[in-house]
Amino acid sequence: MPKDPLWKLSMAAVMVEKHGFDGLWVSEHFFNRNSFITLSTIARHTRRILLGPAVVNPYVYHPAQMAQAAATLWELAPHRVRMAIGAGDASALKQLGYAREKPVEKVLWAVEEMRNYFEKLETYRVWDVKVFVGAQGPRMLKASTKADGVLINWSNLEMLKESVRLLGDDVAKGFTRAAYLMTSIHDDAEKAWKTAVPYAAYLMIGSSPSYLNRIGVDEAHRKEVEELVITRNWDRLYQAARSEWVDFFSVWGKPEKLREFVDEVVDMGFDEVVFAGPLGPRYMKALKSIAKICRAVKRRAKP
Repeated sequence: MPKDPLWKLSMAAVMVEKHGFDGLWVSEHFFNRNSFITLSTIARHTRRILLGPAVVNPYVYHPAQMAQAAATLWELAPHRVRMAIGAGDASALKQLGYAREKPVEKVLWAVEEMRNYFEKLETYRVWDVKVFVGAQGPRMLKASTKADGVLINWSNLEMLKESVRLLGDDVAKGFTRAAYLMTSIHDDAEKAWKTAVPYAAYLMIGSSPSYLNRIGVDEAHRKEVEELVITRNWDRLYQAARSEWVDFFSVWGKPEKLREFVDEVVDMGFDEVVFAGPLGPRYMKALKSIAKICRAVKRRAKP
């Protein structure tokens, strides 16, 4: 999440590459730094890792802009660019004056149009830019099979299992299933929880009522949390936080807990695991811990 100055984000990206990660997704939120400019800066400081925005929504960005930005980024990072398109966060779009209408149809349109624009950009070499769809609900999951891969934005094992079942095996060869986990780890679990709360709250207030009903969150509480997030009243938010939604929308705790969680995710058949911010109270330290977890999981996965 690009909330820090570009020089600091570049340092973090160098550490990501140094610790052996395969790629880096940069989230796109109007209230943080622009993802494409951030990625352009990062591209000049890295040599190997895959780079892409996750996710860009078609309400704020037209597919022509997406294609142009991805193609330009490709010049800085040849063969390393990916794109993720999603419906965007309903609460954030509302603050910007956008109505999130027909999200599945809009995202599918954007994926198809972006590919069409790639073909028109004759001066750019963009044949290997893979397009992902950010998904949660069943309709968006099914729609994602029209793309090259899917970022499944759940941090709950049961929801991830359900998502894998809904996707099924009827996908194109090379289709990538990625679990997108909102992560916060620290040796002090309470500190990890406190860091996770604002991020989990942000996901909760933009989630579908059907999912909130599953965990006992009514509209009154959702609106209460939404107001606290918008006004950045963090002290009140910590008081209002409920384990039902913090646990549902984030993986938080000590590193060992994340290791067990990732083992189960890999066993479900996911091709990639994405560790989304905040990572932890000290994200550079958390990055090192996550790298150790990944190495251990890879060793276990080897035949």
